[in-house]
Amino acid sequence: MIAILVAVRQELKPILRRADANHVVRQEHLDFHEGTLGGQPVALLALGIGKECARIAAEMTIHCYRPDLVISAGFGGGLRSDMHAGDIIVGTEILDLRKDQGTKLTWDSTHKPIDPGRIHGEDTPGLRVHYGKLLTADEMVLRAENKARIGKATGALSVDMETSAVAAVCAARNTDFLAIRCITDKVNENLPDEFNDFFVLGQLRAKRVISSCARDPRILADLARLGYRAKYSGDKLARFLQAAVEQLHLPALAARGLQ
Repeated sequence: MIAILVAVRQELKPILRRADANHVVRQEHLDFHEGTLGGQPVALLALGIGKECARIAAEMTIHCYRPDLVISAGFGGGLRSDMHAGDIIVGTEILDLRKDQGTKLTWDSTHKPIDPGRIHGEDTPGLRVHYGKLLTADEMVLRAENKARIGKATGALSVDMETSAVAAVCAARNTDFLAIRCITDKVNENLPDEFNDFFVLGQLRAKRVISSCARDPRILADLARLGYRAKYSGDKLARFLQAAVEQLHLPALAARGLQ
């Protein structure tokens, strides 16, 4: 079976609309949706935001399901000018940002996914698909100049907050892994400075959002724009995931046939 791990419900809901996964099983504090997607058996989970949430969820997923493949999926920030909102990025290498000192960046290259060239989602009408490096950071990269600088230095196409943690667990547990991201904010777009404060222990805190909007109503416009982008990108991500899993053959996966 295939486990698909996303961070938030906004990423999970469009996938659930395409899946037949109405059976919900609670493992510890995590709610897994079990069923099928694209004819394949799947377990779907919204794990929370950030590396620690991702690490715990990946460990729990592998312990409970022993999946043939774990897919880390969700939204990402574009790091190059040719990455447009709604574009799909299939990871060929996962980078973990260790330190950003402005003029000096350090990062590690972690577990490489299975050969992503076997996934041909670009055949799905209306999708732009890229293959390249994905970068994981400890917090959202909010300023356009920082996204451009980080993208140029690392060569990564997109940044998120979970992928490298899932990749590391899969490497340690000898479990095949794929990473798929869909762009929501482009490299030339700023996000409000308050965004990183909206989350505590990987979960959105509504009171913090309301308080920030009360202090600066302009944040409402940014939230509305990102909400629209999330819906648009979530639909494209779900379409790609359905097309991708339809191409995977689990017996081959179990025998490492995609490597």
